Amino acid sequence: MASTDTARPTPLVEPRRRWRWLGFGLSPRILALVVVAVMTAEVALFLPSIARFRLTWLEERIEAGTLATLALDATPDNMVDERLARTLLNHARVDAVTVIEPGKPKRVLMPPGVPEAADAVELFDASVMELIWDALEAMTRSGSYELRVGGRSSRMPSFQVHVYVDELPLRIAMYGYAQRILLLSIIIAAFTAGLLYVALRWLIVRPLQHVSAEMVAFRRNPEDETIKPLPVRRADEIGIVDREFEIMQRELRSALLQKNRLAELGSAMSKINHDLRNMLATTQLLTDKLARSDDAKIRELAPIMFASIDRAVKLCADTLSYARGRPTPKPAAFELADLVDEVGIQLLEQGESADPNMLRNWRNDVDPALIVTADRSLLFRVVFNLGRNAFEAGARGVTICTERTVDGIIVDLADDGPGVPVHVEASLFRPFAAGGRPGGSGLGLAIARELVRAHGGDVTLAANGATGATFRFTLPLRPRA
Repeated sequence: MASTDTARPTPLVEPRRRWRWLGFGLSPRILALVVVAVMTAEVALFLPSIARFRLTWLEERIEAGTLATLALDATPDNMVDERLARTLLNHARVDAVTVIEPGKPKRVLMPPGVPEAADAVELFDASVMELIWDALEAMTRSGSYELRVGGRSSRMPSFQVHVYVDELPLRIAMYGYAQRILLLSIIIAAFTAGLLYVALRWLIVRPLQHVSAEMVAFRRNPEDETIKPLPVRRADEIGIVDREFEIMQRELRSALLQKNRLAELGSAMSKINHDLRNMLATTQLLTDKLARSDDAKIRELAPIMFASIDRAVKLCADTLSYARGRPTPKPAAFELADLVDEVGIQLLEQGESADPNMLRNWRNDVDPALIVTADRSLLFRVVFNLGRNAFEAGARGVTICTERTVDGIIVDLADDGPGVPVHVEASLFRPFAAGGRPGGSGLGLAIARELVRAHGGDVTLAANGATGATFRFTLPLRPRA
């Protein structure tokens, strides 16, 4: 039964689309961040300021209460009637006051009916944190709340003063102060955020939007040479990024164009190679007939033609092999010594066909019991290319030996040839960069390295000198599948 489910977007896509629809980009985020930062700073400043406001309000009540008790000094018995006491306390805006002066009688203004204090506040040695906590606690209460506040008068430091006050007026004043602070904080936050928003948008956001727009345009059509970026005159980091991106655009566009040309050339070369090999095969048949000619001069030229045709066929084969790209190995266990013997037989037969008078030696020092896990056909090509490269470079003998390591197997191919020229070492494994011998395609070593790297190893020139060169390739214990 066919399924009727329709494709639905993943859960991660929808939120991103909603945010993008709301326009919540970099600029609004910066604005929100600045507002949050300013409001956080205002809150941090508000706590000590509201505590200071409460402390000042209570100290003013202590000063006013102290002045109210000085009227007692005008009476002979330091006593006033209840009516005058209430008048003095109302002007001081306290409910009662007690002043203790060293060496003198206590001054007391406490009419009947004063509420009992619900809490005592001592301002003598209160810490900042205690004042902040008391202020926040006071703002959470409601209704009347009688306080007994103790402290010293700033004008008469020797006086110890205790006043009874209702906290409700203080709380109302604190609410009004908090509202003013909040309004001022909002104005400062809005002004600061707006100023920073404009500055950051002008200095950072707009240039970044310009760079991102260029990136998007380049991604959509990286090969369009008609898109010319605007000149950048900034000398700061964003200007450097913009100029470097412009340079990268030019280099990538040039590389892409070159890659396309090489791809087209490679496609054409593959077709030409196929036809060329067919023509060379026909030429080989004709050359065989020339070798059996009765004319001695023609028979002398035949080997030269054979060699030229063999080099052309080899070049075609190497080019096609390299153009196919890196193959995927199919590992299997096999005896490495047996493979080396097969390569040696084929190389010696080719050498004998090219020059029967040339003696070549292929020495296999690989342990017969050594079992490797790799793609046998690909590894055959690796050993064959390295050995053929050595013989064509002028070697008369090649020795193959192996060494086990913790990570895998090391295979060395040492020859007795003239060695690799110093000026060729840097480009030894570069495709089509032949320079060690005339007539070489420059692909043998490049193909060998590519095949070994497909297994997870590598090919290097381990030793080089006038007495010969040693090429080394490694095979990991667990090749890539």
